[in-house]
Amino acid sequence: MHSEHLTNVQFSWVAFAWFIAVAAASGMLLLMEGSGLLGRSEAMDALSIALAVAVGWGIGGFLAGFRVAAAPILHGAAIALLSFVAWFILNLTVGGLSSGRAAWEPLTVRTAALGLLVQGGAAILGAWLGYRMAPVRVK
Repeated sequence: MHSEHLTNVQFSWVAFAWFIAVAAASGMLLLMEGSGLLGRSEAMDALSIALAVAVGWGIGGFLAGFRVAAAPILHGAAIALLSFVAWFILNLTVGGLSSGRAAWEPLTVRTAALGLLVQGGAAILGAWLGYRMAPVRVK
């Protein structure tokens, strides 16, 4: 088993897995919107969004864990934390300092913490499953 060290984290795979996670979650939400599942109630919308995020980040984590086959917990955590890096960059470019408005105004501390928890848990679980299913690689 590989140890969880930062030297085992491949940040190129973290970024690629994050893009896959965003694409998978967006695709699921698009399918839910097209089928009429969204917009019925706020509670159902929140649950649907959380489910789409969990599945998307799980897929992204699985991809990273399977391809790298090292440090699944760190890869999953890095995939989830990349969302906050993207959020910070969006606030600097789209909103925030350039226009005086935040890019995502309804993002409260509670929402951010729950988002990180869902993304992190799903990405770590996906990376761990991918790591467990990866063929043994001799380095």
